[in-house]
Amino acid sequence: MVNMADELVFLGSGGGRHHIRTQFRATGGVIYKFNDIQSHIDPGPGAIVRINQFKEDPVKTELFIATHAHVDHYSDLSAMIESSREILHDRNYKYYKKGTLITTSEVLKYISKYHLDMLDKIVKFKAGDSFNYKNIEIIGTKVVHSPKNEGFGVKFNLKDYSLAFSSDTSVYEGFSKEFSGVNILILNLLRPDSIVCKRHLCTDEVIPYLNKINPPLDGLIITHFGTYMDSSMSTKNYVPSQTAKLQKYTNIKNIVAAEDGLKIKITELLK
Repeated sequence: MVNMADELVFLGSGGGRHHIRTQFRATGGVIYKFNDIQSHIDPGPGAIVRINQFKEDPVKTELFIATHAHVDHYSDLSAMIESSREILHDRNYKYYKKGTLITTSEVLKYISKYHLDMLDKIVKFKAGDSFNYKNIEIIGTKVVHSPKNEGFGVKFNLKDYSLAFSSDTSVYEGFSKEFSGVNILILNLLRPDSIVCKRHLCTDEVIPYLNKINPPLDGLIITHFGTYMDSSMSTKNYVPSQTAKLQKYTNIKNIVAAEDGLKIKITELLK
């Protein structure tokens, strides 16, 4: 039986430099609570502000995942590591170790030794790797994103369901197979309709690949929207129309568009 407390909390639904600059849509990443574990995926700019704004507790976070070294995916990582503890050290300045970080070798270059030394464990990760965290299998999924930055998506295989984060990627041969067997997919969908972006996804481009995932997804959450999708520079908010298009042209039962501060129970996506 799925843990009724398992939940996703979106500390932002925006991605890319325009949202970094304007915070028209927040860029704080996603809190994923599973098996009484609190993880923080891709803590970008403003993560520490948003986690407080949306009344979540950073002290409960014990697992950090940064999928690649773009600012909207890792910039607040140090702040979140430090904020995951109420007390940093004892009277003798011996620092308390807490937390596991899963990330690329590149991201680790941008995090100070001071903050890395606060962690209990650091896992250098890439697509195809797997790591067992408290009896939960975590797998790195393939991304085709930046030619200059290594990266991965991430899949969690729990006893009663599987959930995946695509991270930033374009479509590629094998995309559907990568997420076959997944119940819930959190998809970074930067652009609407057929407005193609070489290193990201647009709606029309990804629909055929979503329909080839076998068995079909139970739930899909779209997020990480870019300038064209919804911003002070877009002609309108395209998110509702893209949600409707996905509902019409895919075989997915439950489709949700993320909004800043969205909190959704996993059970709602598995109905």
